[in-house]
Amino acid sequence: MNISTQIHIQNHAGYWYTVDDTHIDVGCSGCTISYWQEDSERGDKRLSYICMDKEEALALADAIYKLYKN
Repeated sequence: MNISTQIHIQNHAGYWYTVDDTHIDVGCSGCTISYWQEDSERGDKRLSYICMDKEEALALADAIYKLYKN
Protein backbone atom coordinates (compact mmCIF):
# COMPACT_ATOMS: atom_id res chain seq x y z
CA MET A 1 0.00 0.00 0.00
CA ASN A 2 1.32 3.45 -0.94
CA ILE A 3 0.40 6.52 1.10
CA SER A 4 1.19 10.01 -0.15
CA THR A 5 0.54 13.58 0.94
CA GLN A 6 -0.67 16.41 -1.26
CA ILE A 7 -0.74 20.10 -0.39
CA HIS A 8 -3.22 22.21 -2.34
CA ILE A 9 -2.37 25.92 -2.88
CA GLN A 10 -5.16 28.05 -4.32
CA ASN A 11 -5.43 31.83 -4.39
CA HIS A 12 -7.74 32.12 -7.43
CA ALA A 13 -10.93 30.27 -8.34
CA GLY A 14 -9.85 28.98 -11.76
CA TYR A 15 -6.39 27.56 -11.09
CA TRP A 16 -4.21 26.15 -8.31
CA TYR A 17 -1.00 24.31 -7.52
CA THR A 18 -0.37 21.05 -5.72
CA VAL A 19 2.78 19.72 -4.11
CA ASP A 20 2.97 15.94 -3.70
CA ASP A 21 5.52 13.83 -1.86
CA THR A 22 5.49 11.39 -4.78
CA HIS A 23 7.45 11.46 -8.05
CA ILE A 24 4.43 10.85 -10.33
CA ASP A 25 6.53 9.95 -13.39
CA VAL A 26 7.93 6.83 -11.74
CA GLY A 27 5.61 6.37 -8.76
CA CYS A 28 8.23 6.52 -6.05
CA SER A 29 9.28 8.96 -3.34
CA GLY A 30 10.25 12.43 -4.45
CA CYS A 31 8.35 15.64 -5.12
CA THR A 32 5.90 16.73 -7.81
CA ILE A 33 4.72 20.33 -8.22
CA SER A 34 1.68 20.61 -10.49
CA TYR A 35 -0.31 23.43 -12.07
CA TRP A 36 -4.06 22.71 -12.37
CA GLN A 37 -6.86 24.54 -14.14
CA GLU A 38 -10.59 24.23 -13.59
CA ASP A 39 -12.56 22.86 -16.54
CA SER A 40 -16.27 22.62 -15.75
CA GLU A 41 -17.05 20.60 -18.89
CA ARG A 42 -14.26 18.01 -18.76
CA GLY A 43 -13.17 18.11 -15.13
CA ASP A 44 -10.10 19.66 -13.57
CA LYS A 45 -6.96 19.27 -15.63
CA ARG A 46 -3.27 19.12 -14.70
CA LEU A 47 -1.66 21.44 -17.27
CA SER A 48 1.96 21.00 -16.28
CA TYR A 49 4.14 19.51 -13.60
CA ILE A 50 7.74 19.05 -12.57
CA CYS A 51 9.19 16.11 -10.64
CA MET A 52 12.34 16.10 -8.55
CA ASP A 53 14.02 14.14 -5.79
CA LYS A 54 13.95 15.17 -2.13
CA GLU A 55 17.28 17.01 -2.22
CA GLU A 56 16.26 19.09 -5.26
CA ALA A 57 12.91 19.92 -3.66
CA LEU A 58 14.58 21.12 -0.47
CA ALA A 59 17.08 23.22 -2.47
CA LEU A 60 14.19 24.80 -4.39
CA ALA A 61 12.29 25.53 -1.18
CA ASP A 62 15.42 27.07 0.34
CA ALA A 63 16.00 29.24 -2.74
CA ILE A 64 12.41 30.54 -2.67
CA TYR A 65 12.69 31.24 1.05
CA LYS A 66 15.91 33.21 0.51
CA LEU A 67 14.28 35.31 -2.23
CA TYR A 68 11.19 36.27 -0.24
CA LYS A 69 12.03 36.19 3.47
CA ASN A 70 11.99 39.51 5.26
